[in-house]
Amino acid sequence: MHLTDPGFANPVSESSGSNAGARKPGLSPEEIAKVKQDWEDLQRRKKEKEEANKKEKDGKQKTEILKAEGKEDKETGNQASKVPGAWTPASSTSPPLTPTHQRFTLHRDIFALRLSDHRKRRQAAQAKLLAPRLPGAPQGGFT
Repeated sequence: MHLTDPGFANPVSESSGSNAGARKPGLSPEEIAKVKQDWEDLQRRKKEKEEANKKEKDGKQKTEILKAEGKEDKETGNQASKVPGAWTPASSTSPPLTPTHQRFTLHRDIFALRLSDHRKRRQAAQAKLLAPRLPGAPQGGFT
């Protein structure tokens, strides 16, 4: 209903790319790809480090348990692979889903009006909460 109103939003053209609305005007696709690759590398290294720490902790706990039970240390390798309830990540190679809906960009003025309306409602609610705690106006007259 609002999308048909010419003063509300404009459709994003598909010829300029799927991320045209999200792209900053001064960034090239190469710069975006480089930043994205750096971020993915950082996240991958962080995940590998967490997995290594987790495996190290699990190995120490298992050896302590096995030693407490009186079992030999050479069984730890066999026991580690047979842990019941161990979670194994599923490797999904499915491509990311593409949106099937049409994309629109909201006009700046409409967005600003919505923000100011939201701000006014929030300030009115704060004033209503604060009003009972404020002192009242003097009741007496001038003498």
